[in-house]
Amino acid sequence: MQDVAFQLAAHREILIALLSALARHQDVWPEINRVLDEVRIVQDHEEDPGIVPSEAFARQNAVTEEITSILQAATMRAAQDPEGAAT
Repeated sequence: MQDVAFQLAAHREILIALLSALARHQDVWPEINRVLDEVRIVQDHEEDPGIVPSEAFARQNAVTEEITSILQAATMRAAQDPEGAAT
């Protein structure tokens, strides 16, 4: 199980690195955010009406939170290194 956690951490780091590089390009960054916003938004007909969220709704909420976290990390990294210099 630990191997899976390490693999996911590595994938997350790669995504953040790629997205932070793209965040430096104002011509593509808004489009990337638009596309990912479509993934994050729960459509009206998909809203869970219950007090306790269904498993599918809870999973979608967790995915949305992770996408948001990755985008925020990428944006922060790009802001810290706007020229994209190698470290």
